[in-house]
Amino acid sequence: MAVVVRPFHANDAAACGAIVGATPIWQRVGLGAERAAALLAAAAERGETVLVVDDGVVSGFAWIDRRGGFGRSAYLRMIAVAPARRSAGLGARLMDAFETIAATEDGHAFLMVTDTNADAQRFYRRRGYVEIGRVPGYVSPDVAELVLWKRVDAPSRT
Repeated sequence: MAVVVRPFHANDAAACGAIVGATPIWQRVGLGAERAAALLAAAAERGETVLVVDDGVVSGFAWIDRRGGFGRSAYLRMIAVAPARRSAGLGARLMDAFETIAATEDGHAFLMVTDTNADAQRFYRRRGYVEIGRVPGYVSPDVAELVLWKRVDAPSRT
């Protein structure tokens, strides 16, 4: 089956919520499957950018705020890949889509990652993201969120 990144549809909400529900880092902050599904469905309904990676089933998603980084730059609000499908390049496909959007905005891509999430930090750093700040206690009192940034090139207009 071909892997495609496509816009979120309302009937994707339960599958995306289940991915969040199966992810321990979000379980620790109280974000469960039902709440995540409702948040994503509401975001898509408001016209926000929510993408899914579909390889026959919804295996991941990315929620992107096109101007959420300081009111002018793309901000990756949330990204997740189903545990059974991690390390299959699906997160990279979602990040490629995010960075394409960032390039069409102002060429800057921002995201935050929990300081205890070493795997995600490695993934983002391999993609060229650098830490530009920390927000202690933002999501959980004993954890800091790292603010990461990357300059992305606008697509060529040839």
